Amino acid sequence: MQKKTPIIIDCDPGIDDIAALLLARQIPHFDVKAITTVAGNVPLAFTTQNALQLLSFMDWDVPLARGAEGPLSRPLETAEDVHGKGGMCGLTLPAANRRPVDLPAWDLIYQIAKREGGKLEIVAVGPLTNIAVALAKYPDLTKLINRITIMGGAFLAGNTTPAAEFNIYVDPEAAKRIFTSGIPFYLCPLDVTHCGYITEEELREIGGFGSKESEFFRDILLKGMAMSIYSGGKGVPLHDPLALLFAADPSCFTFTGCFVGVETQGPVTRGKTVTDVYSDKKLDKNGFYVQTVNRDTFIGHIKNLMSRYTDERKS
Repeated sequence: MQKKTPIIIDCDPGIDDIAALLLARQIPHFDVKAITTVAGNVPLAFTTQNALQLLSFMDWDVPLARGAEGPLSRPLETAEDVHGKGGMCGLTLPAANRRPVDLPAWDLIYQIAKREGGKLEIVAVGPLTNIAVALAKYPDLTKLINRITIMGGAFLAGNTTPAAEFNIYVDPEAAKRIFTSGIPFYLCPLDVTHCGYITEEELREIGGFGSKESEFFRDILLKGMAMSIYSGGKGVPLHDPLALLFAADPSCFTFTGCFVGVETQGPVTRGKTVTDVYSDKKLDKNGFYVQTVNRDTFIGHIKNLMSRYTDERKS
């Protein structure tokens, strides 16, 4: 039996965050210790409420902690034009039957990291503010996290600006703190997540699996597909699910160790991530860049995970 990996998912639900959480519930070797929420796609009140409602909907008993209401040193910029005012493009879930824990996200991250003795992994699919605050408050945390998988960045082209991807753009100072922390990190940028798209036909197949979870997975991503302008007409990019599934099983991906940096000052290039992979100038490696995905294998994993909800209903 594969040993379970202790995981914290740091997120800002959000369409693709919700899809990622639906998948995370079914990854057999993940031991999800907590969900932490941050302001990003929508303000913190909405990201937290969306996550609580989804946990109740899935009947998933995992602690949830509220995190930062805004970036380290900037006003919050959201993506409500993409995700809708509440973060779910107008879809609704039943009222939550649970509440956040009393600890803020950064304290819960540290508490769990200490308990897990250096084995904890974090999957971060929103702005990186919560982790940055935790590192500032607890300097020894750098020795207590095994790795961080990040959905963020763009080396070819951004989505919030021509230069920058949303999660990094919102809080580039937080990203810089993680990139320079010494913690091993794996960056899943737009360059690869746009290759991990799902088609309308594939979504409708998953929606027909016969569970309320698979139907909601289909419905919210179809909403996302209607809002997506950078899928080449092929489907909707699965940004956050791709980072989650890389953390679960990197076998259908390629990645390389390299230098990764981020621009925090430029008025035009704020949030731009840079790497030396394509440069003659080689710098000290501080992270890993996830470059490619086998889309057929990736979508096969998603179908398998979502079918587990149907199997649960039958058992």
